Amino acid sequence: MGFPMRGSTARTMHFLFNEVFLSGGYRFDCDRPDPTVVDGGANIGFATLYFKRLFPEAVVHSFEANPGAFRFLEQNVRDNNLSDVHLHCNALWSHDGEIDFFVNGDTGMLRGSVRADRGGGTRVIVNAVRLSQLISQLDRVDAVKLDVEGAEHEILGELLSSGLLARPERYLIEYHHQIGGDRPHLAEFLRPLEEAGYRYHVAATMQRVDHFQDILIHAVRA
Repeated sequence: MGFPMRGSTARTMHFLFNEVFLSGGYRFDCDRPDPTVVDGGANIGFATLYFKRLFPEAVVHSFEANPGAFRFLEQNVRDNNLSDVHLHCNALWSHDGEIDFFVNGDTGMLRGSVRADRGGGTRVIVNAVRLSQLISQLDRVDAVKLDVEGAEHEILGELLSSGLLARPERYLIEYHHQIGGDRPHLAEFLRPLEEAGYRYHVAATMQRVDHFQDILIHAVRA
């Protein structure tokens, strides 16, 4: 598509391209050419690039805590001359400060998580920040994308407690249902969005009811 992208393995690149560009799961409409977008869990930058391709004038704040993935993110933003993209080597979390973050020792696996059962067996210390800090400084937020491997409850809970949950126009959330064998929490996750006046659609592939499931949630303020 005319964009140079670098990653750890061809398999990783193929997966991310399919997930972001071919699925269309992060597509949204906006009545202005320069939306402000938060890319939470930016990985190596495919979603950031997707948003800039969708809206070339967009302002994107990209957060990635995995140091290995962040290096690729920096390079891909630089190689594609993406303007108005602000990179944050931080984990989004419920409080500020250093936290444990888990990655896989295989460099081809760039996924990271605050949970060892999701990220991998290698522990690194990363800096965590609250999303409310950024949102409170912005005039508007047109979209918040979250693919944070199990941290979504803590991030939205912090936005709720800070009174800023309803500031973004929309959320594009990769929800990790029954991650690590956890009991279902989806109703608890959706309830604050419903009470804040958001309408939403969900999409998922059917699995056995006791299995982990990726669920894509598009929530738009009514």
